[in-house]
Amino acid sequence: MARLPEANVEGTPFKKALANAPEILDAFQQMDKALNQILEPEIMEMLRLRSASNNGCDY
Repeated sequence: MARLPEANVEGTPFKKALANAPEILDAFQQMDKALNQILEPEIMEMLRLRSASNNGCDY
C-alpha cells in the first residue's frame, strides 16, 4: 500500500497526511469543529474508535 508523506504541520498523523491536499484538510477541520460543537467528547471518541475499528486501524 502506498503511503502519503506527512506534511510539516501540527497535529495527528492523519491530519499530516491530509495536509497533502490543503482543501481536504480544511474541509475535515471544518467538519471536526462542527461535530465537536454538537456532540459530547465521549461520543466523539466513540465515533473515532468505531471508525478506526471499521477500517482495521489500530487507534
